[in-house]
Amino acid sequence: METMLAEGRALSKSFPVKGQGKGAALQAVSQVDIAIYEGETLALVGESGCGKSTLGRLLLGLLPPTQGQALFDGQDLAALPPAQLRTLRRQMQLVFQDAAAALNPRWTVAEVLAEPLRLHDLCPRREFAARGAALLEQVGLSPDLLGRYPHELSGGQRQRVGLARALALSPRLVVCDEPVSALDVSVQAQMLNLLSHLQRERGLTYLFISHDLGVVRHSADRVCVMFLGRVCEVGPTQALFSAPRHPYTKFLLDSVPRPDPTRRGEGAALLPGEIPSPVHPPSGCRFRTRCPYAKDICAQVVPPLQGEGGHQAACHFPLGKA
Repeated sequence: METMLAEGRALSKSFPVKGQGKGAALQAVSQVDIAIYEGETLALVGESGCGKSTLGRLLLGLLPPTQGQALFDGQDLAALPPAQLRTLRRQMQLVFQDAAAALNPRWTVAEVLAEPLRLHDLCPRREFAARGAALLEQVGLSPDLLGRYPHELSGGQRQRVGLARALALSPRLVVCDEPVSALDVSVQAQMLNLLSHLQRERGLTYLFISHDLGVVRHSADRVCVMFLGRVCEVGPTQALFSAPRHPYTKFLLDSVPRPDPTRRGEGAALLPGEIPSPVHPPSGCRFRTRCPYAKDICAQVVPPLQGEGGHQAACHFPLGKA
């Protein structure tokens, strides 16, 4: 039986918006239920602005939810006293998308890697350099880089240093927020292979936030698709890619360019209409204003996540069913 490591229950997060009327709020995440199981890689996909990064931060307790609960190992993060939350923080870490912005430009690599060890009082100061060197070797970098500053590193090296910093506390859950989107394709492959190797070696659990479906297909065990702050579909990677059940997932998959010259003339069906506003989202199903299959019930009732075999879609008329 799979062990649940992190969970979101009816998670919602809204941010106040100026100039849109009194009490206007941007609904970044709305009533999301999500589960992450020990040892798996769950990919969170969707277009820019759909709430992926906000959901990742909610699950880490970095943002307080407007409604709902974020649980780690069965403990509600918002209900924990600061001292307990600080202890729990060691078990969950974040790898940022922009490694250049995530690393202090005034610190050497040695100082960057020593910071989590110092904050959590994990070892004496005299051991910082040895620990830093060992961490660099784990992510495939030479210990000679300890004395360098972030601007002296390549993009791939900076991203590996960010990963080494996350691993310094021996976490159980690592949230990777677009970890390879800023890298060249060849460097992307190296980074993905490294993440996979570390997962096997350390028994890590990943929440992998991405908009690159090719990367997701290669690296994820399960996929969760978001649209405008809500989960559309969740299921095993192979099942979701081969037989999507939500119309939005199908449009998303069809939009991926295919490197096949024999299909050059074939154009994927484009989504009609404009992206709805997250400040004033549509009633019922949030995808209904752009969905070719929408009917009256789609405007009146929010579709629940439903389906068998761990493959669920939030749709009144899921694809593949009469």
